[in-house]
Amino acid sequence: MKDEYVVNRAICQCMFGTMPGFLKVTDNQTVCMNGKLVATDKTLGNVFEGVGFAQCNKSYPPKPCTPVVTGWIGAYDGVSINGISSPLLGTCKGTCALGCPNCITFQTTGQIAIPGVPQVKQAALCLQADINPLGGNPLED
Repeated sequence: MKDEYVVNRAICQCMFGTMPGFLKVTDNQTVCMNGKLVATDKTLGNVFEGVGFAQCNKSYPPKPCTPVVTGWIGAYDGVSINGISSPLLGTCKGTCALGCPNCITFQTTGQIAIPGVPQVKQAALCLQADINPLGGNPLED
């Protein structure tokens, strides 16, 4: 993951949050990779879908998370996106205005789709045992 570019819907984690969050690319609307917008060092502000990281444990009592990314470290300087920004890598760390420096990390880069319930339901019956080996093979029933 360290050499992968980060794209839209990458899974992030904040050290003060109670749940992972999905990155929402807002600055770059033209450059895509594997059909998804590339995240850059200018992907700043509240750039997470929904409730961010659920609850923020930085304050007492914990409050709903409203992340505000103020910067990223570790962006790849060898490539320029739209002439003004650099793409983020899976090893980049983000700083939240409410947290501390480098408190946001990536769990996935978003390049590989993670199947959810709808995708599993649509999978062919012969593949279901490969997806969930403990569920048994529906063709043997």
